[in-house]
Amino acid sequence: TASALSFMLDGLNKPVVLTGSQIPLCEIRSDGRDNLITALLIAGEGIVREVCLYFGGKLLRGNRATKYSADGLIAFVSPNYPSLAEAGISIKYNEAALLPRQEGGLKLQTLDNIPIGVIKVFPGIQFSLFEAIMTEKLRGIVIETFGAGNIPGDGNALLPIIRKAFQNGTVLTVCSQCPQGAVSLGTYETSSALKKRARSADST
Repeated sequence: TASALSFMLDGLNKPVVLTGSQIPLCEIRSDGRDNLITALLIAGEGIVREVCLYFGGKLLRGNRATKYSADGLIAFVSPNYPSLAEAGISIKYNEAALLPRQEGGLKLQTLDNIPIGVIKVFPGIQFSLFEAIMTEKLRGIVIETFGAGNIPGDGNALLPIIRKAFQNGTVLTVCSQCPQGAVSLGTYETSSALKKRARSADST
């Protein structure tokens, strides 16, 4: 929800703070009271100008937050971007991480129903099974790889999928299954293969 709102509310110059609780508000040990009160204080101060998520003492950018735990009180984390603020005795903002004021005013963007496929790589995966979904209707495909962009084998099995993606104008994105870090194709031999196959398909 937070991620979607961050793209829908283009040019936002006011705080939109989402929060919740791991323990229901009606329970004695509920974390919802502190989350709600602090979220209201942050929204009222107006220092942040974006969609964000407050949970477990930290304010996170909406499109950088991900659910980390189903039963822990630290339910959300932001692996690749620092917290916007941390709440202890006082609320301390990370000024360097905050978005600057946006120009042009608020524009409401709609989220279209765009067909996107996801391939999560695992040992023994048969990429040929995914060729059937590579049609012109597919606008994008995300390949979730190991580590810094590694895939099983030499990458030959992915060539038909990559070729069809280029032919159909489908956006092909490679990301890591690791919660932290980034893809760096070519760092290891198995990721070099993926990089070479993409170049080969693009030239055909």
